[in-house]
Amino acid sequence: MDKANMEADHNVQAVVPPETFEYLEVPRGGWMNQETFREKFVRKTKENPLVPLGLAATIGALTYGLYQMKTGNRAMSQKMMRMRIYAQGFTVFALLGGIMYQSKKGKNTAAK
Repeated sequence: MDKANMEADHNVQAVVPPETFEYLEVPRGGWMNQETFREKFVRKTKENPLVPLGLAATIGALTYGLYQMKTGNRAMSQKMMRMRIYAQGFTVFALLGGIMYQSKKGKNTAAK
C-alpha cells in the first residue's frame, strides 16, 4: 500500500444512524389492519382462479393414483401419475399467466 491509501484509511469517519425511522413506511391501514390468511386466500383466488383448480386436480390425481397403486392396479396408477404431471404443468402455466395478467393490468391502471 502506498502512503496516500494508508492516510485515507485512517481518515474514515463513522456513519451516524438517523435518530428517527421515518424511512420505514407503515402499511396502509396501520399495523393492526393487515388482512387475515382467509381474506388473502379469497383475494388471491379471485385474482387467479385457475391456480386452485390446478392444485385440486394435482391433489386428486395424486391421491387416486396412490390409492390405485396400493390396490395393485398398476395401469391406472401410471395413468394417474401422468395426469398429476399434466395437472402440475397446468398449475404452473396458470400461475405464470395470472402473474402476467396482473402485471399488465397494473401497467394499464398506472397509465390512466
